[in-house]
Amino acid sequence: MDGSSPRKVLRGIPVSSGIAIGPAYLFHPQKREISRHPVAPENVEQEVARLKRALERARKDIQGIRDRIAGAVGEYEARIFDSHVLILRDEEIMGTIYSDIRENLNNAEYAFYRRMNQISDRFDQAAGGFLKEHLIDLRDVASRVIDILTLSDGGKDAPEIHHPVVLLARTVTPSELAQFTTGNTLGICLETGGKTSHVAILARSLEIPAVSGIPWKELSLEPGQMVIVDGNAGQVILNPSLRDIKEHEGRRAAHWAHEQDLAGLRDIEPVTSDGKYISLAANVELPLEVESVLRHGADGVGLYRSEFLFLGREDMPSEEEQYQAYRHLAHHLAPRHVTIRTLDAGGDKPVPALQVDDERDPMGWRSIRVSLRNPAIFKVQLRAILRASAAGNVRLMFPMISNLQEFREAKRLTEQAREELRAQGLPFDENLEIGCMIEVPSAVLMAKEIAREADFFSIGTNDLAQFTLAVDRSNERVSDLYEPHSPAVLRQIQMVVEAARSQGIPVGVCGEMAADPYLALLFIGMGVDELSMSPGGLLEMKRMTRAISYEDARRSAREALRLGTATEIHQWLEDKFRDLFVRLGLRRGTGAG
Repeated sequence: MDGSSPRKVLRGIPVSSGIAIGPAYLFHPQKREISRHPVAPENVEQEVARLKRALERARKDIQGIRDRIAGAVGEYEARIFDSHVLILRDEEIMGTIYSDIRENLNNAEYAFYRRMNQISDRFDQAAGGFLKEHLIDLRDVASRVIDILTLSDGGKDAPEIHHPVVLLARTVTPSELAQFTTGNTLGICLETGGKTSHVAILARSLEIPAVSGIPWKELSLEPGQMVIVDGNAGQVILNPSLRDIKEHEGRRAAHWAHEQDLAGLRDIEPVTSDGKYISLAANVELPLEVESVLRHGADGVGLYRSEFLFLGREDMPSEEEQYQAYRHLAHHLAPRHVTIRTLDAGGDKPVPALQVDDERDPMGWRSIRVSLRNPAIFKVQLRAILRASAAGNVRLMFPMISNLQEFREAKRLTEQAREELRAQGLPFDENLEIGCMIEVPSAVLMAKEIAREADFFSIGTNDLAQFTLAVDRSNERVSDLYEPHSPAVLRQIQMVVEAARSQGIPVGVCGEMAADPYLALLFIGMGVDELSMSPGGLLEMKRMTRAISYEDARRSAREALRLGTATEIHQWLEDKFRDLFVRLGLRRGTGAG
């Protein structure tokens, strides 16, 4: 072991589970300096043609990478690169670049670089969430085209690695990762990228442990020095001791055995020991997550976040584009249910075409309010969802309903969309269920009235907790006051369940709290019918469900809800169930997302 650098333990964000131990490979992608070179007027069309050839070359390169990934891990994972091709085929974006060359006599690389930077800056200014996570995809495409335009060999692949290494980088693009993964990438440590980034999804598909959020300046070690990446704990150890290595080798063996053990639960029903069936569903963002939903034995999709189609673009997605995305999920998951949430714009999910900016106020101009103020655009989405319902078991759900009138208006527009489709002879499910997300305290108070007109409820615990506690979790000054165990939050969830029960409709929980085994046990005891979470947490939740009795969960919920503080509830649950959950190998908040 090289002792030239001290041992250092760094904490980051776990984005792909598993433990990697190996020599470090520090990746420094070459940065291109792009300058303006005026083009002579008589050469303008030649310059436009040069850019078009570069775009076509980039499309072919990306298609080649896509084919390799499809062969290695599957078609669904390979669809990550479809979005890259869509950027290159975006007529509006490319049209503005061609115009820049023709009107301002800019050289192709400068015009392309400038336009990509404009879009990238808008992504980068987002408060967080989707745009931040997928900024890397845009930069991946941009750097590929720039390389083709500026390098004599038309761009370079990632360096060849002839022995297994742990990859350390500020950032890695999906195509770079695809070129690195020849069986020699043991683990990944990154400065940027979250759990839902395409790089993270690809790492999970390739079963490469990964941690993000590690500042590049902290990675003070020489190439070849040993490093440990713990994708379970979100920990990176530079220059580990022999004791560190031995300990993590043991953890790696235990993790592998645990995953193999859980895999055996995939096709077993999530039934409590006394026979109560609890539906376990997945939260997804991208159509390509179908394989993960199936691999983790989900009953279906409890929350499909449709906004990925709308974010980071100047125009609105067409009905056909939306229909194909929704249909893909419905078709491949049938007969499992797919609950599609209509556009939840706002907050950290800006949609420029709707004049929804990156607004930090979580109670601002967002979600169903935006859709109802833009009925023509809303109806395009409703038509696409309705049409997709003919391909499988689709449910429609409206987000952030705060009163009965909003729900009625959303249903009225849905009926208009139905009438239009009938007139055109386009098929859809006439019995499509329409539900409501309960994530605003005013909706909790009106839950019984709303339940009379809804087919199901889904409780969005993230927002419900924020609105109830007056805490924006992204505000560091008050984020420590966000307390999922708050009796105020839990009692509201109980109120919603009772309102749903009174009207005979099912109710689910789809926020991060559903992935915490202690809270999930309370929800089961309250009478919740479905728990929906990131796919990675489903098998552990199934193990917990099968290990408890429904009657014990009901008694536990009653006792916990009598307590007066979050601390008391938390401690009571720990004291009562810690030994059971340790024996089951459950981790708190597994798979939350």
